[in-house]
Amino acid sequence: MKVLSEINSDKIFFTHSVSEGLIDCHLHCHNYYEVYYFIDGDADYMVEERGYRLTPHSLLLLSPNVFHGIRVNSIKPYKRFALHFYPELLSIDRRHLLLSAFPSMGKYSGNEVFYQNCEQYRIFSFLQSLVECSTLDLKLQQTILPIYMEALLSQIMVMSLSKTAATADYSASKTITDIITYLNEHLTEPFHLDDISKHFFVSKHHLNKVFRQATGTTIYDYLLYKRIIYAQQLLIDGANATQAALNAGFKDYSSFYRAYTKFLGHSPVKDREALQLLPDYR
Repeated sequence: MKVLSEINSDKIFFTHSVSEGLIDCHLHCHNYYEVYYFIDGDADYMVEERGYRLTPHSLLLLSPNVFHGIRVNSIKPYKRFALHFYPELLSIDRRHLLLSAFPSMGKYSGNEVFYQNCEQYRIFSFLQSLVECSTLDLKLQQTILPIYMEALLSQIMVMSLSKTAATADYSASKTITDIITYLNEHLTEPFHLDDISKHFFVSKHHLNKVFRQATGTTIYDYLLYKRIIYAQQLLIDGANATQAALNAGFKDYSSFYRAYTKFLGHSPVKDREALQLLPDYR
């Protein structure tokens, strides 16, 4: 991957990049928002169990804790903008409005994240402004980044009010869709594969097989990853590690700690300390 420009801070990570070569779809999730803008290439984007065929100047809006991933189908240069950010970057008075185009956490239905032919709304130009911002002196960059971000998100919000989001090009079976809905609705509750198998009248072996085919992961890892990301956000919001573990559905702190460090590569303490680094912009 060739990075053409980049902004990297504790509240925002922005890249303008190009790649050549095939990329297998690796689904993942995180606790921040993402604006993904596809410029050109030959690729599909998976969001939970639904797939979107990317077209030049198409846009994806990804809320925290949603599984997603890219699949590049040919060696044609794959060009994109990727913007990850925490909501604390935004003014607290305007935050709810600026994030209104994104699906609410846990309420993704597959028909509100993908927009095609975004040129007329000048989203590309607003992202180019972030490219220009990346060349500025660091102190000046940090001062004006919230302004640039609010301008971009305002334009996206306006677009979402006047432009209909595109539907998915393909999706998993209704059974998988129903299972994912069920898992998200019972994310923090005790988990037993036998109960899910009985609920959907599917054997455990077949259940895990078709789920992996649709999402790239097992039901257990899907739930575990989502619980960890949920706990991570609770830590950043101020909960202590024990509270975050229990509220995210873990039975004890030791199993939470092992899973957290395995999936995220660092201890929960690091993200609890990050709370001090994320001021609210007023």
